[in-house]
Amino acid sequence: MKISRDLWISVIGVGISTLVYSVIMGAFSLWMGSAAFIMASFYFGLGCPTKRLGNIVVSFVMGIVWALLSFALLQNAFIAQLWPSAIMFGLLTSLAIFLQGTIMPFTLVPGWLISWGTTMLIISNVTVTHWGTFLVQLFISMLFGPFFIAGAANLGGAYWQRWFPKRKSAEQALPREDVDEESL
Repeated sequence: MKISRDLWISVIGVGISTLVYSVIMGAFSLWMGSAAFIMASFYFGLGCPTKRLGNIVVSFVMGIVWALLSFALLQNAFIAQLWPSAIMFGLLTSLAIFLQGTIMPFTLVPGWLISWGTTMLIISNVTVTHWGTFLVQLFISMLFGPFFIAGAANLGGAYWQRWFPKRKSAEQALPREDVDEESL
């Protein structure tokens, strides 16, 4: 099996950016590193669309807002029960899709829902004492996904392509008879 040059570039780029990211997260005791990997996976799944980074960031913010809203609602003993909480989650999901389809078309529902789920997973398993600090750390960790892990890998790949351009095959290097060289 022949492994493509582009695959090697991706492997090396993501590996190096993940290594650097892990060192940063460990050095600064940022324990929400998984949020970055989840968001990087989402961004990779979209094909790393740099033109949509603003939409992605807004979607992450909306997911955090949705998590805070649902977490606050779950503090009510009645809503925290199985059926009321299921109805609440269903309504909030439907509302997110409705808002994206009407007044917030710039958002991406998958990013919104992934951010919401990631935030809920974290706040359901950790006691948060300083909400402001927590939210800033969480948001920065989420942004590390597309901007650092995926972004650094893409940037490294672009430089790699520039430093080591693809070689032309012998067939591509020969001038074609059907092309007028003066028009090029």
